[in-house]
Amino acid sequence: MANPMITTSVGERVATLRLDRPEALNALCDRLVSELDAALDVLEHDPAVAAVVLTGGPDAFAAGADLKEMVGKTLSDVVSEDFSGCSRRLASFELPVVAAVAGYALGGGCELVEMCDIVIAADTARFGHPEVTVGTLSGAGGTQRLPRAIGKHKAMDLLLTGRLMDAREAERAGLVSRVVPEDELLDTARSVARTVASRSRPVLKLLKQAALRSQSMPLDDGLVFERRLFQLSFGLHDRWEGMEAFVEKRRPIFLDR
Repeated sequence: MANPMITTSVGERVATLRLDRPEALNALCDRLVSELDAALDVLEHDPAVAAVVLTGGPDAFAAGADLKEMVGKTLSDVVSEDFSGCSRRLASFELPVVAAVAGYALGGGCELVEMCDIVIAADTARFGHPEVTVGTLSGAGGTQRLPRAIGKHKAMDLLLTGRLMDAREAERAGLVSRVVPEDELLDTARSVARTVASRSRPVLKLLKQAALRSQSMPLDDGLVFERRLFQLSFGLHDRWEGMEAFVEKRRPIFLDR
């Protein structure tokens, strides 16, 4: 496709997806979301990929949904399209995703962050849900994932006022894993992703399943689910190899099976 809005590169079992619509601060138009979803579909089934880095540009990770595209939509339009203003495919992606965030991550951009598994933020990053300031609310999980990530009262402070928080506040609140200088952002995110990707691919999938279920299951049910996945790992070659390598004091050689 000429002038793609998503660029992809793969190396060392890590795929880097870049939102690439800088003239609009990576606003999430229908085409960008469609390209992102298609890229995720491909990467999920690529045996050469075990982790993904999702990033944007220096000024914006993604500054929210494209209001110029949205303003003319009617109630009938959004219901018939099941429109959410953001990707939902990212939330169901089976492999670990590391967000590398600089600049603005607002509205749908913040929802993308909330769908990721590890969040590395540049010290320039700013997060928020300003949808209330334009007469609407989140449509792809902002009112659901944000309170789970940072607690009800902090989330309501952001959702009801539309204010933004900087990277340090986001780290203290629990939305961000680490804050680094902007010039170290991508190197740090890729380093984290390479560490993740050095593990067994099927075990990474099991771990992500178990951790995400903690957000939607009562504790007792989650413990049963976790125990079943733990037991399932005993059918993997990589579980045997990992334990054998530990006993033999050597590095494991995982075969992703």
